[in-house]
Amino acid sequence: MSNNTKIKIEHISKKYDVENKALLFTKGNSAHDNFVGHETDFVLKDVNLEIKEGEFHIFLGASGCGKTTLLNIVAGFLNKTEGSVKLDDKEISGPGSERGVVFQNADSAIFPWLTVQKNVEYGLRMRGVKKEERKKIALDAIELVGLKGHEHKYPDELSGGMKQRVQIARSIAANPEVLIMDEPFGALDAQTRRTLQDELINIWKKTGKTILFVTHDIAEAVYLGENISIFSVAPDASIVDKITVPYKYPRDVNDQRVGEFIKYTTEQLENAIRASKAKHEGLQKAENEEEAVENEVAEANSVAV
Repeated sequence: MSNNTKIKIEHISKKYDVENKALLFTKGNSAHDNFVGHETDFVLKDVNLEIKEGEFHIFLGASGCGKTTLLNIVAGFLNKTEGSVKLDDKEISGPGSERGVVFQNADSAIFPWLTVQKNVEYGLRMRGVKKEERKKIALDAIELVGLKGHEHKYPDELSGGMKQRVQIARSIAANPEVLIMDEPFGALDAQTRRTLQDELINIWKKTGKTILFVTHDIAEAVYLGENISIFSVAPDASIVDKITVPYKYPRDVNDQRVGEFIKYTTEQLENAIRASKAKHEGLQKAENEEEAVENEVAEANSVAV
């Protein structure tokens, strides 16, 4: 990991306008967390973070805490309401080839009518890379993710883990500076998930990419990440703690020290959730009390009249 700042997030806030609320807060929308609130609520409020070049950074939080929303702002898929996000000191204003994205649902991200190789080549073909060159790049990426020998298979011939490998290979083939991953292993069985986690660490070591990885799995966060940003809960979610994982790779979750660190991280996340809920409940109580006073005043005025 370099000392150079790759991504700088300053005072980022995000809220959705009431006209788009029904669409944006629909459960399962891959571009947004499943946050439901008032149209005046901020999903994210005053988020600040610096990520170094070559860093493996984890966004950790409960479902609906805004971590995917922040990821999509960095990816350029969402506009921020307030603040600034910069890549190499340049403001991010939309998607770009320097950022590759791997989604949770591979079935909706890869093309069922294209072979593994053609899927991996797709972005290169859109950029006008010549046939022989893109073939070589694609085959190298396919080998890197462990799919050598499956180049001519179609997605319906692949397991869920293999489909995710195709997604990762396609992103790597485009040679982005930053790899953005939104719970890419969340739908996989435990054995496949661990295999892909190990492969991702090896890919990261070989390529030196900066990786942003969203998860709500604490053990996964500790197993993969160099640094972990812990999110409070929405509304007004923010990064409330940043933890550096002190253990070298490869890590063993059965190691007592790693197990204790997972427990520590769990406690930090639970504390963040409790503090957020207490704050929100306090604000709601104050609003209810204020409304009750206003109603009493209005009733008294009506009687006086």
